[in-house]
Amino acid sequence: MNLDAKINENSYSLAENLNNKKKELENSLGVLASDGVYAFYVFCKSKKIWNKIEEHLKPLKKYVSCNNSQPMDQKYFAKISGDLHTLLFVKEILEKTLTYTRYHLKAMESKNE
Repeated sequence: MNLDAKINENSYSLAENLNNKKKELENSLGVLASDGVYAFYVFCKSKKIWNKIEEHLKPLKKYVSCNNSQPMDQKYFAKISGDLHTLLFVKEILEKTLTYTRYHLKAMESKNE
């Protein structure tokens, strides 16, 4: 399975688990875009949505050249920030995942109306 297909699969699953957290998801996407990966992590932790997001990001870690067994915590983000290419790749994966999740949530809303 290619990366984009895996992102699509995980974003749909994430949307099902975040169905009442649309605003937090949209805000987290804004934080990611304007302030970066680590700020996104801290924001999600503060809004208590990180655990759900992390659960759906774990299958995507295998695409990143980093220790896949390491939890996605403060140390993980410090490690990936040491390599600009890895950091930008992770940011791109996060942006796509959150964007697809947002579209899935909008589609679910339309279906319920």
